[in-house]
Amino acid sequence: MLLAIDTATRLASLALYDAQGVHAETMWRSRENHTVELMTQITRLLELARASKDTLTAIGVALGPGSFTDLRVGMSVAKGLAYARGIPIVAIPTLDIIAHAHAYQSLPMWVVLAAGRGRYSVARYASKRGAIKRVSDYALVDAAGLADLIMREMEAESKTARAFICGDVDATLARTLIEQCGARVVLASPAHNARRAAFLAELAWARFQRGESDDPHSLAPMYLPHESVEGPRPSQSPSAND
Repeated sequence: MLLAIDTATRLASLALYDAQGVHAETMWRSRENHTVELMTQITRLLELARASKDTLTAIGVALGPGSFTDLRVGMSVAKGLAYARGIPIVAIPTLDIIAHAHAYQSLPMWVVLAAGRGRYSVARYASKRGAIKRVSDYALVDAAGLADLIMREMEAESKTARAFICGDVDATLARTLIEQCGARVVLASPAHNARRAAFLAELAWARFQRGESDDPHSLAPMYLPHESVEGPRPSQSPSAND
């Protein structure tokens, strides 16, 4: 049985998964307290599934991007369990987890993860027959910067192209996207945007079944550079004193 651990942001999630599918899953919004909460939640999840640590055959973990501290907590616990049990660890990029939840929609997909200070880690994905593939570099943008990226991509394709946006789409980002992109963007609903460890588990289980795993000695969280891409700002009228 694979235990999936996602603490990439304050929204944390765990799941237990094997060839039969999801056995148990939990999600909670942490108040920057993953260090205290995580092992307690793992114990409760195992109890819910009537399982034990002895039944674990692999660990799946969110790789990043995400919060510096939160990612490190999840990665440390995942590596500790893998070392203690002598089992493989499989890391999955955080944006892949979000995209996988929407793998059966056909529009070009922009996946968003809040990075703090009004910035978002983003990447573009394509889906085909339930499989997702990242088709752009990662970027760190503000709301206007993301809207500008999306519009430029759509204009390059056609005047009627549309895009699907999912992930941490807060009210500010939603408003900016609608104002700048109009009906050409489709926003996932809040419930569909909740980042579930079951999707991490599904991706990690597929890698595990192919005999793939990551080196626990060198495995480290993935962070994006601090430089962000800012979108165009509204022009300011010169004052009488200029």
